[in-house]
Amino acid sequence: MNSGMYSALSGNLAAMKRLDVVASNLANAATNGFKQDRLAFDSVLAGNLNPPAVPPAQTADPVLLQERMQTDFSAGALLQTGNPLDLALQGDGFFAVRTPDGIAYTRQGSFRLASDGTLVTANGYPVLSRAGDRPEEGQPIVIDVAGAAGGSKPSIDNQGTITINGEPVGTVAIFDFPKPYQLNKAAGTFFVPAEGAAPQAASPLTSVAQGALEQSNVNSISEMVQMVEASRFFESCQRMVRSFDDMAAKAVNDLARV
Repeated sequence: MNSGMYSALSGNLAAMKRLDVVASNLANAATNGFKQDRLAFDSVLAGNLNPPAVPPAQTADPVLLQERMQTDFSAGALLQTGNPLDLALQGDGFFAVRTPDGIAYTRQGSFRLASDGTLVTANGYPVLSRAGDRPEEGQPIVIDVAGAAGGSKPSIDNQGTITINGEPVGTVAIFDFPKPYQLNKAAGTFFVPAEGAAPQAASPLTSVAQGALEQSNVNSISEMVQMVEASRFFESCQRMVRSFDDMAAKAVNDLARV
């Protein structure tokens, strides 16, 4: 197979992967706290990865693509909900929650109270309190709204401290990581640190907004444009593959007549 065919096939694979990422971004455009993904491609020669047995001058190394998934951690717009348990972060940082697979981090602050008064995420995972410099030291936050005088609603200040009738009941843990972020996406809007990425206390400039949610940072119009571009690129590469295939078939037929 000649290098032109390899190049066209590499383009097809790149377009397919790009379409998958764009489709995922569009599907989560309305998911609060979602961070869009991007694919970066590096063109390499196959011979650089697996040196050929014959001299390079006598062979055409196919062009391959190595992709790198990148997450855009830019902040989304704030949506005012009026729900006292909806929290949004203004500035860098993440909420810490305890999942069955360990501690995870998220920007989605759509919280609620479990039947026992524990502050949990929409998935039912406990939100951790700030009890030290390590997230492992945090404990689930229990808010006894039913026992509060007059059924008072919890008040949460810009530092994440939760009070009922002026009495503090806990502080929401907010952690950050060194930049560039070395975080891997887990289920939903959760992130887990890559090996070597240690959580640290969030900047004092980071504040909590009660009664608001951070929206997805996906620009639907931009994603639609990219989907059209990727689709047209895929079609172009597909036509190239067919052209090379027709050329090869014609060459075989002509040689058979000689």
